[in-house]
Amino acid sequence: MKNPTLAVFAAASLTASALADTTLLRPDVYLVDQGVAFALGNVGASDYLFNWTDSSGTFADVADPTVVLVAGQTYTFMRTTGAHPFVITDDTLPISGTDGSYVRETLDGDTIDNATLKPIADFTADPAPTDDFISWTPAETDAGTYYYTCRVTSHTEMTGRLRVIPSCYADYTGDGDVNTLDVLAFLNDWNAGLLNADVNLDGDVNTLDVLEFLNQWNAGC
Repeated sequence: MKNPTLAVFAAASLTASALADTTLLRPDVYLVDQGVAFALGNVGASDYLFNWTDSSGTFADVADPTVVLVAGQTYTFMRTTGAHPFVITDDTLPISGTDGSYVRETLDGDTIDNATLKPIADFTADPAPTDDFISWTPAETDAGTYYYTCRVTSHTEMTGRLRVIPSCYADYTGDGDVNTLDVLAFLNDWNAGLLNADVNLDGDVNTLDVLEFLNQWNAGC
């Protein structure tokens, strides 16, 4: 959703800073477990630079990180320089590479627009000096993989990954109940090797995730 004033963006940043906590899970992968305001600079047409502050400290000029977000939290994304519109897409965007070094494999604007979350205006942060930004509160049912990229079609290297995880893995289906349906849904994703089943957030889908999920399922939400 759009917000017309920088003052509101700043207030959101201050509020989030008092609550949030960031964990570096592994190189280039950051878990941000409470809503924060991301200020987005850039290095030419090669990288977005993420800047944010929370209870863990200040993170400055982090180039194209993979950011793990938690469902139910509100995150804002604002461009701070005068070019390179930032968009958030689903996992249909053609992408290659690894964490910290993803590349968009298409130069087609329609392909980018088709993958961009809808409505497109709400998931596009236009460059400064506009006061336009993305404000996103992913729902529990939004758990999954997303990407961000530059809407300028030739700027393929300004690309990275976002992952939304449930606020409570025990309710794996996100329907508000913890029951056997959650176990079945998890095992289906785990058997398929889907990233959603990486419950311990180590980047791999293996038996450790089964053990972690069962621990969380037994504990409930």
